Amino acid sequence: MKTLCLFTLILQFAFLIFAKSNSLKGDRILVILDKLEEKKNYSIFFKSLEDRGFDLTYVSATDEKNLEIIKYEESLYDHLILLAPETHYYENDVNAKQFINFIDKGGNILLTANENTGNAIEDLLYEFGATVDESGFNVIDNFAHNGTTPNVLAIEELDYPISLDKLEAPVLYSGTAIKSNGKNPYAKPVLVAGPAAYSWDETAVTKAPLVTGNNIILVHTLQAINNSRIVMTGSNKMFTDKFIESPVKLNDKTYDKSGNLDFITNITKWNFQEKKVLKVISSKHHKINETERPEYYTIKNEIHYEIEISEYNDGQWQPFNATDVQLELIMLDPYIRTTLKQMPPTNPTSSTFAIDLMVPDHCGVFTFKVDYRRYGLSWLLESDVIAIHPLHYNEFPRFLVQGLPYYFGAFSMLGGFILVTLLALYHEDKKNPTTASDTKEATLKKKTN
Repeated sequence: MKTLCLFTLILQFAFLIFAKSNSLKGDRILVILDKLEEKKNYSIFFKSLEDRGFDLTYVSATDEKNLEIIKYEESLYDHLILLAPETHYYENDVNAKQFINFIDKGGNILLTANENTGNAIEDLLYEFGATVDESGFNVIDNFAHNGTTPNVLAIEELDYPISLDKLEAPVLYSGTAIKSNGKNPYAKPVLVAGPAAYSWDETAVTKAPLVTGNNIILVHTLQAINNSRIVMTGSNKMFTDKFIESPVKLNDKTYDKSGNLDFITNITKWNFQEKKVLKVISSKHHKINETERPEYYTIKNEIHYEIEISEYNDGQWQPFNATDVQLELIMLDPYIRTTLKQMPPTNPTSSTFAIDLMVPDHCGVFTFKVDYRRYGLSWLLESDVIAIHPLHYNEFPRFLVQGLPYYFGAFSMLGGFILVTLLALYHEDKKNPTTASDTKEATLKKKTN
């Protein structure tokens, strides 16, 4: 019996050592709670993360001893889960500025709010171009709700399928509304309220609500320019065991279990960069019928450009399929912008996009750039700088079609000049006899007089 227990402990220890998440950023997650006692409310969610190989550390927002996310300018964690919406101020000056610094270092954040959101989360949402509704206000929908509870929404459709194509069961949501200022081009809502939804408190509705319908954002996402990913939601309850295991009754349909766990799993896979991550394997360009990159190109050279791109999903690199990857040849402004063609597959883990083209009829230093930005996918930026030279003096063609009028004018003038010269040199006038005798007689008369 002792041997069996020892063997089990060894297996568990080995699993902890070798378990590794599928996230490309790492497996260290810090979970910040309002109170550590609330950890048991999210046990299913936390277990799903641990099953995916993540190493979770739990801390209270008011824990002065253990709350730390950056030390000596290095991030202590790869991802943050903020399940402390009601705490106004986090200990150790962990505030919006530190969270932004964490994002700048490549970290990812999942943050939650509720109807009593504290200043810490409000300040962070403001940095992302979003706000929450007034304190005490809940999202209410008298049509799309679970059973007889109007403030527990049952959402059947995704506004933007960033990580999940469709919902197998409605997602239960109870919390506040997130409002976006619409000025952040890197933010996009994933889950929005129905057309009949509105945000209000427990009192009777006496005036038009400030935010209604599809303008109410339930789950908001943002991807920073360094590919860090942020997920914002106005409901911390949607992550609880109660909402995950709750049956759903929506109109005439009933479901044994909500779609919360499926939705949460997929949105956190995107959030923690376990999927929809692109990378450039290689890129090259050269003259047609050659294989090496030259030191420079000459105007109007025919060249071949290709780039190899791979997509990461659930622990595997796969070929990336797209029809809108573009190449730009830039010198201050793009001189050429063209769409690359996806080539037949030759590698099981990547796709090749290529094109044959002529370099611009303009000399200078050009940048060959592929800047691929599609929301939901990590941004791609691949560039190479190379000079384009004019033709050498001995590379110009002898005659140009455009110069034919000038050639004709020059040769016609030369021919005319030669003709006039020959006429001047060899033309001789014939003598008139009558004129000569008349001249002789006039001379004799002059002498006689």
